[in-house]
Amino acid sequence: MSDNVMIVTTSDPLAMPPEERRIAAFNLLCELRPEGWNEELLVSDTPVFFSGVEAAGSVYCPFCGTEIDDWLSRELCRLEESDPSMLTTVTPCCNRQTSLNDLDYDGEQGFGCVAIELWNPGDDLEPAELQQLEAALGVPVRVIWQRI
Repeated sequence: MSDNVMIVTTSDPLAMPPEERRIAAFNLLCELRPEGWNEELLVSDTPVFFSGVEAAGSVYCPFCGTEIDDWLSRELCRLEESDPSMLTTVTPCCNRQTSLNDLDYDGEQGFGCVAIELWNPGDDLEPAELQQLEAALGVPVRVIWQRI
């Protein structure tokens, strides 16, 4: 049987809400999904890439729709070898500037400096619950489901 991990991260990959807001959002998510376990609040000075792993699909240029999976792999390696906060890049197909966070991913994926992980929390968040988390954290968030 596989596990499902809900990852709630900031929509802005460089956002760093104050510690009290991070803790408030963490506690709120744990209250909203008490059946979840292995909860963890992740904080990094540089953006971390969160993907759906097995659920991850292809990646596409946000401008022309060209599949750019191989290019993304190289860009992620480049990111590790340089400044991880430099998410700005130029697409290989259109030669247009964008952020790695703004590519069109099959399945929700993205970067963030702050994330809350919760294993097997049950259902996805309802819109009202998502709004509560955004209010607690003070910034817009995205939910990424990772299947392990």
